[in-house]
Amino acid sequence: MIAKTLDEIVLLIKKGHPKWYDNAVEEHKRLNTHINGHDTADYLTQIDNIENKEQLALRKKALTTNRHLFANLGRPIDKVFSANGGSNIYNVDGDKLVRLRKSLNNLRHGKSIRNWIKDIQSNKYYTDPAGLVFFEWNTIKTWPTLKSIKSIYSYESDGRTLEYVIFNPTKLVVDGKETDKKVYRFVDNAFDYSILQEGEAYSIIEDEKYINPFGTVPAIINSDKINYKLEYSESPFEVIISLADHYLRTGSIKNLNEFLHGYPVFWRYLTSCKTCKGTGYIEGKTCQHCLGSGYNLKKDVTDIIQLEVPEKDTDIKIAPDVAGYVTPPVESLVEMRTEMDWLTSLMELTLWGSKMAKDASNTTATAAFLNVQPVNDRLNDFADAYEDLEKKMVDLIGTFLFKKYDGASIHYGRRFLVESPDVIWKKYQEAKTGGAPKITLDYLLIQYFQSEYSNDLQRLSISQKGIRLEPFVHKTDEEIQKLDVTKEDKKAKYYFNEWFKNLTEEEILTNDVKQLNALFDSYLQTKIISNEIP
Repeated sequence: MIAKTLDEIVLLIKKGHPKWYDNAVEEHKRLNTHINGHDTADYLTQIDNIENKEQLALRKKALTTNRHLFANLGRPIDKVFSANGGSNIYNVDGDKLVRLRKSLNNLRHGKSIRNWIKDIQSNKYYTDPAGLVFFEWNTIKTWPTLKSIKSIYSYESDGRTLEYVIFNPTKLVVDGKETDKKVYRFVDNAFDYSILQEGEAYSIIEDEKYINPFGTVPAIINSDKINYKLEYSESPFEVIISLADHYLRTGSIKNLNEFLHGYPVFWRYLTSCKTCKGTGYIEGKTCQHCLGSGYNLKKDVTDIIQLEVPEKDTDIKIAPDVAGYVTPPVESLVEMRTEMDWLTSLMELTLWGSKMAKDASNTTATAAFLNVQPVNDRLNDFADAYEDLEKKMVDLIGTFLFKKYDGASIHYGRRFLVESPDVIWKKYQEAKTGGAPKITLDYLLIQYFQSEYSNDLQRLSISQKGIRLEPFVHKTDEEIQKLDVTKEDKKAKYYFNEWFKNLTEEEILTNDVKQLNALFDSYLQTKIISNEIP
C-alpha cells in the first residue's frame, strides 16, 4: 500500500478538472432533466427565427416534463430485480456471516443492499453515470453515500474502481466564519486526507488525516458503461437523449397550441341591453349592466365574438341564426401527437432493440414487445452492471468488517419474464395446437405461472407443483377420454383437480412432490372402483 506524497497530491490538484469533466457534468444535467424532470423549464431554449421570448415563456409555463416517458421506457429494468434464479455466496461463516448479513439487510435508509441499489442508486446510474457510490465510515460501521460528479474535483479510474479521488474544495471555517483558505479532500488506497490551500502553499491537516480501513479507494463509479472516447462513464439512456430533446420540444409546442388555441370561441348576435334600452346610459350615467355598450352582455366580452344582426337581405348571415361556437382546427395537434408516438416507438427500439405493440384482437391485453430476445439481451447487460456493483459493495463492507475477507459471489436471476401472462398463454395455446413437444409446453406453462405470480411466491410454488403432479397436464378431460390409455390413468386425470383444489396451501407448500403424489394415490383408492370411466 503506497500512499501519495503531499507533492504528488499538490500536482494532481494543480492539474484541475480532467478534460472530460465539463462534458460529464453537462450530460448529468441533460439526463437529470429528462429522467427526473429537474429544471425542465430552464432546459428549454428559444427556437431561433421561429419564436420570441414571450412565446418561449408561455411554452415553459405550459410544458410537461419527460419524467413519465423515461419511467415507462425504463419499466422493463424492474425485471432485473424480480427475475427468478440467482444466488449469493459470502465466503465467511459462523458469527461473521451473521454480522455481514445483518449489515447487508439494513444497509441504509432502512433498505437491504439490493433494494438500496434498485430504489436509490439506479437513478444515479441513469442520471449521474460518472458520479460515485462512496463509502463513508466511523470506528464501528460503514455506509454508502452518493457523490455527484458536480461534487468531484478529479479522479483516476480503473474500470469502475479508483486509484484516487479528490473532492471539490470547501472554504475553511474558523470560529464559524468562512475564510479564503480552501480544503480539498483526497482519498487513495492508504489514507483519507484533508489538504489545506493557503495561497500557493499546501499542507496536510494532521487532525483530519485517517488511515483508509479498506485498503482501496472505497468508491465505485455509478455506471459500468464507458463513452465512445473512452474518457468517462455514461448512462445507458444517453443513446436516446437527442430523441428525448425532440420529444420535449414537440410536446411543449403541442401544449402551447392547446393552451392558446384549444378552447372553442363563443359567438352570438348582439341584442340590446334591457336595462338602458340600448342607449348605454341611465339618467346620464354609464349603464353598469352593459358597461355603456348598449348591448346585453352575459359573458366577458373577451370570451365572445359579438356580431351585429344582419339588416338587409344582402348581408351575410351565419348559421345557426342566433349563436354558435368557432372550434379551432385539430389537425396540427393530431400531427404532433403522432410525432410524439413515433418518437416514443423509436426510443423503445433504440433502447431495447424491439418495439412494443398491442394485440389488436384483444382490447384488454397490455402492450408487449414484438421481439423479446433483444430485450432479454439488454436486460442481461443491466443485470451484469448491478451484479458487479453489488459484489463490489459487499466486498468493501466485508473488508471493512473483517479485514481478511475472501470476497463474495453474487449472481442475479436471469429469467426476466418480459412478456405478460396473456402473451405467454397465447404462445402456449398456439404451441399446444401446433403439436409442440411436451418439453416445450412444460417450459411455456412454467413461464406463464412465473409471469402471473411474479410477486406471489407462494402461489407460484403451488402452481409449479401442480404442473408436476397433474397427469397429462397438457390434455383436457375430454381429450383423455379419446386416448388409448388405461382406465386408471383416465380416473387419475378426472379426479386430480377435485383432489388438488381441496388441499390447503399449507399442505401443498409443506409437502414435496413425492409426498403429494402419495397423498393423491391414497385419495384415488378411496373412490369406488367402477368399470365406467367418468
